[in-house]
Amino acid sequence: MHPAFSSIQFGPFASAYHSQSTSAEFKLAFSKFLEQHLLPQVEHPFDSTSGTLLASYDDEKYCGPNSLVRDIYNFDFSFHRKSGDDSIKIELVFNARDQSFSTRRNKPFYLWTVSRRERYQEQGQRIEALCQRIAKQEPVNAVCPICSTSLHVHDSPTLFDVRCPNRCFNYNYHRDPVDGQFLHGHFFRGDPVDA
Repeated sequence: MHPAFSSIQFGPFASAYHSQSTSAEFKLAFSKFLEQHLLPQVEHPFDSTSGTLLASYDDEKYCGPNSLVRDIYNFDFSFHRKSGDDSIKIELVFNARDQSFSTRRNKPFYLWTVSRRERYQEQGQRIEALCQRIAKQEPVNAVCPICSTSLHVHDSPTLFDVRCPNRCFNYNYHRDPVDGQFLHGHFFRGDPVDA
């Protein structure tokens, strides 16, 4: 196993299936997957690492030969340094036939580096500010701060909704029909991407 990943703790597992499945061959395949997909995302040298790989469905009742969930794992890992940690938390699926890993539900295998977190927060602040200006009916160019696509805006007495057609975000709030104040809503963000 690559030295950067030697700190990963596998389990503990409640099921015999997972205890046996996470063999030396499994760990070698996992290390190769991380070397190929995780190490290239690290932007700065790190002092240490820590992480765990746990079974998402860690019970024998989920481990039958036709189970669709027995090879799903929760991976939580961090690269540590004084200036801040890079981290990832994601579900992975192991394919025993070819000893390969993939993300569950096609989620991006995205390491949250310090700079990526800062950029994501800054984008969120820009989206929030833009939506507030639109809600106040200030003259603005209603384009997505992330992908520069024209936004879809719905502004009625009961609903305020701004969304990017490319699914970068959706800012959706219900209004009080009497005074127009926001009552409750949601601010969804798409999966992060690097430009």
